[in-house]
Amino acid sequence: MTLSKIAKNANVSVSTVSKVFSDSPEISKETKDTVIKVAKELGCYEKYYKPKYAKKLIAVICPEVLGIHYSQMATYIENDIKKRGGTTVVSVSGFSPETQTELIDYYTNFAHADGIIVIDPISEITTTSEIPIIQIALDNIKSNVHCINIDVSDALDEILTLLKDFGHRKIGFIGEKYTEAEFNIFKRHMDKNGLSLQPKYIAINNERFYDCGYYGMDYFIKNKDIPTVVFSAYSHITLGIFQKLTEENIRVPEDVSVICMDNINCSPYSNIELSCIKMPLSELCAEAVHLLYRIFGKRYNFSKHTITVKREFIRGKTIYNLNEKS
Repeated sequence: MTLSKIAKNANVSVSTVSKVFSDSPEISKETKDTVIKVAKELGCYEKYYKPKYAKKLIAVICPEVLGIHYSQMATYIENDIKKRGGTTVVSVSGFSPETQTELIDYYTNFAHADGIIVIDPISEITTTSEIPIIQIALDNIKSNVHCINIDVSDALDEILTLLKDFGHRKIGFIGEKYTEAEFNIFKRHMDKNGLSLQPKYIAINNERFYDCGYYGMDYFIKNKDIPTVVFSAYSHITLGIFQKLTEENIRVPEDVSVICMDNINCSPYSNIELSCIKMPLSELCAEAVHLLYRIFGKRYNFSKHTITVKREFIRGKTIYNLNEKS
């Protein structure tokens, strides 16, 4: 069955039939009703009529929803879009750039999303899509899409300057297989600040969350060479570090200083104020949604736009001044 057959039976032009099926406002209700009635009689209504969803459909692509970091971000985005009258669908890339690319292609070419927000700290996104895409990235603005850039540079420099002043030179890092971005930024700023990152003070393991911190700290203890300060890639790793240190009667910060590279959902589980780099998740998500709707308002994709959100060092009470030791 072709559009010309419908047009002939409805006594209208083929272009009119096409406009009916695309919900064009140019067609009167009477003509639309006639064409739809004929299409149903000919048994091809569902084949041609693809009604446009009444709300803005926004796809959110994130690495996972298991970790609270990404699930919170997806929730913040969904709540903000809902307030604006839109609908959100969430997909998981599993930290795979290939899967992420496939999902972008799906939402661009098949699901016909109005916009896409990608929560992705490290991958370079290259696309020619006319659908606006916003990437929330960690110090990464190489993609050709709009970007909310998470800038941790000033906070890290401030921390490392403080550590040098406090006499710390044995500086360690505990992370896992999905914290490569955090580790690379940490290492780069160690070099920038003239601090040596020794391999024996790096504990990157295959565990995740609490277990990653617990067994990472266990690695240092078993080697009988514990760093004077340990950076953790994220908060739930920090909880594991605290647990292992408590079991070994190792004090924080007198024996080991601990600094976390975010502050997400950790403080309620610790009896000491954590020294950390604030991760403003709600601000990042709000900026991404606001930028997306600015693009919608202009009805076109203006050239690549980058918004930088600087993260802040919260000194807390888990850093010890070695110069004060007698």
